[in-house]
Amino acid sequence: MNDGLAVLKRRDALRKATRGFFETRGYLEVDTPVVARCPGTEVHLQYFETSWSDHAQKRHQRWLRSSPELHMKRIMALGVEKSFQIGPCFRNHGEMSEWHNPEFTMLEWYCSGMSYHQMIKETEDYLRETADAFARLYEIKVPDLLPKKFEWIGVFDAFKSWAGIDLVDGDPELAKKAIEAGVLSVQNTDDFEIAYFKTLIEKIEPQIAKIKGCVLMDYPPSQSALAVVQNGRASRFEFYLGRVELCNGFYELTGESENRKRIGEAMALRRSHGYPDSPEDEDFYLAMKNFTKPCAGNALGFDRWLALLAGSSSLDSSLLFREMK
Repeated sequence: MNDGLAVLKRRDALRKATRGFFETRGYLEVDTPVVARCPGTEVHLQYFETSWSDHAQKRHQRWLRSSPELHMKRIMALGVEKSFQIGPCFRNHGEMSEWHNPEFTMLEWYCSGMSYHQMIKETEDYLRETADAFARLYEIKVPDLLPKKFEWIGVFDAFKSWAGIDLVDGDPELAKKAIEAGVLSVQNTDDFEIAYFKTLIEKIEPQIAKIKGCVLMDYPPSQSALAVVQNGRASRFEFYLGRVELCNGFYELTGESENRKRIGEAMALRRSHGYPDSPEDEDFYLAMKNFTKPCAGNALGFDRWLALLAGSSSLDSSLLFREMK
């Protein structure tokens, strides 16, 4: 089998396995717009800008989505209990590396009434069950990827154990503490967020890489995005297999006022960094008035998971048309 055909067959097998997993659990498969009025709400993500012109030649600014999150939450606000989507997403100004591509496929799903820890468990179930189903559908033996038990590690504990730093959210002294702890990339002028990410990359992720499978969880509130904050910790988690980050999951923030406040703060931070403005989605806020039931959600890198199932160390085995080629 030639390499291109192998990629297509692998993608087909994992799509079928993924759909089978969610269908047996009563999830509704949905589609949402790829061209959006609001591409995302993250502080540091950059977006692909486009536009459409109406019959009067008036230009309307649009973007390629960075994730389907806002539209999928609007679907949940309609009363859908469980939904999932497999679809393209786009991120601009990013690195080109073994595990990054400007266009990629995201698996995203939401479940009303599901707790934070239940979503972590369902994510593990997804990985185990789709690995088995993929092997059957593709008629191959997949690598021994998954540990018998994933290790759950809190971000604050990771900083203490692996960097020797007592992490305090928003700490203006973090850069100084990181330098004293031997984080070579940190500069005295780095603010909390920059020092935090540099320490995470230099001290925490290399230790995670030594663990076969890890759930990094309970983030500082400043890193909560649109996750609920409880007892000084953001209910957010990421799965790692070795050093590969697979997903970003949340116990979701519901209701209009808190979402509006959180997104407004993120947009203010974007402006402070000199990033282009990202418009806020008033239709999302309107939907959030009716979205108050507890809910958990997750966004998983479909291409990354497929590459790992193929025993690869890059996305080359899961993307046929890759930008860096």
